[in-house]
Amino acid sequence: MAKLPEWVLKHQRKGTQAVQIGNGYYLYKISSRWNPKKKRSDKVTDKYLGTITREGVVKPKHERVLEDLENITVKEYGATFFLMENNKEVIDAVKRVYPHEWKEIVSFAMFRFIYNSPIKNLLFHYTTSYLSNTIKNASLSPKPVAKLLHNIGLKRGKITKFLKSFVEGNEFMVIDGTHVVSSSEGVDSAVPGYNSKRVFDPQVRLIMIHSLDNHMPAYFRLLTGSITDISAVSLTVKEAGIKNALLIGYKGFYSKDNVKELKKHRVKYVLPLKRDSTLIDYTPFKSGDKRNLHGYFLFQKRSIWYHEHKHKRKRIITFLDDKLKAAEEHSFIHLVEHEKRTMEGFYEKQYAMGTISVITDHKGTPEDVYNLLKGRLEIEAVIDVFKNILKADRTYMRSDEAMEGWMLVNFISLLFYYKTYRMLAEKKMLRKYSPNDVLMHLSRIHKLKINRRWATSEIPKKSRDIIEKLEIPIT
Repeated sequence: MAKLPEWVLKHQRKGTQAVQIGNGYYLYKISSRWNPKKKRSDKVTDKYLGTITREGVVKPKHERVLEDLENITVKEYGATFFLMENNKEVIDAVKRVYPHEWKEIVSFAMFRFIYNSPIKNLLFHYTTSYLSNTIKNASLSPKPVAKLLHNIGLKRGKITKFLKSFVEGNEFMVIDGTHVVSSSEGVDSAVPGYNSKRVFDPQVRLIMIHSLDNHMPAYFRLLTGSITDISAVSLTVKEAGIKNALLIGYKGFYSKDNVKELKKHRVKYVLPLKRDSTLIDYTPFKSGDKRNLHGYFLFQKRSIWYHEHKHKRKRIITFLDDKLKAAEEHSFIHLVEHEKRTMEGFYEKQYAMGTISVITDHKGTPEDVYNLLKGRLEIEAVIDVFKNILKADRTYMRSDEAMEGWMLVNFISLLFYYKTYRMLAEKKMLRKYSPNDVLMHLSRIHKLKINRRWATSEIPKKSRDIIEKLEIPIT
């Protein structure tokens, strides 16, 4: 038997044997087994270990495949890539104000949007997402994040600097508020109270400002839960430096004192009135003759009639929506049929059915005022997203400062949501997809790391459809 080359023999260790077959060299695992018939040990070849080359031993193909599978890393890619691409302006604003903390803030905001993630799960989402390769070395363990939120809240000035970049250049800013329930004893600004859902837990007041120009949330302010709406509005407008603030109130908000306070702080208003308000003149509506009204305009392909008058120099506009009137009449008659209302009551209220009355100091046309009134639906939708989609209306922050930091992260998450919403609206995709639907489908796109190389996974059909319609450059 020919002697094997030295470069082959150096791979031969105890329990192995190198052999030449043809022009190739191969390594096998061997052992010995006692043969009672021969009364000696026989050599047993246990396993093929691989091909010997000058570079080393090449393991069998099936072992290489198994090792490759063990070394594959799978990370979420599509959703976080989309948020990074679609929110560059917001992320740049975070970087400008928080150059040392932006990685944690942006990552936290993304995972709030995608997963409603609490602090304890942030590190898991980060390490299992390709975002950890895009935004490297973000510190998202619970203790550093808790400290980060506290430090952010200590400097309200930096928060307002960030927020003002979304206020500037907007013509109309609509203001509304809600309560955030605090489940921690360390928040001094949280006081016992109740809201429309009759929640009596300690809560703070969140004032939210919405841009009707951009259809985006623009500013927030946290206040002690006991502060009244009108005081909160005045303080928030002053802090934000808003010149064209407009309060679109809810029924029951109007009072002489509230209007006086709004005028004092130069906040314009459109305030709905209760239908039994003595400020409303229903005389033109009682005859049913629309020639007694001042005119009409079209809103969403239906006619809205209106009548305007003055009450002690205050502008009162009453709108009539025939579609709403028909629906209200039908509902009332249904109650009459079930003996829960009377026809006398119907006759007393029929002329007011389908009407919406407002008192306002806005100088635009009745159509302008009506559109602003409907603009309240936008900010109510923002509050709804904040509460029901981001689930941010209950917090376990342990201090006022941490609460401020928590709210900043959720506000940024809200910006991400509305940037996505606007994109879907522009592409006329809202009938089929919500922002959360988009992220759910995009999160099914992964990055795979095989032998130190990253590759994009196969893309499911629905995810591919979304990518193509939104023109997302996922590679």
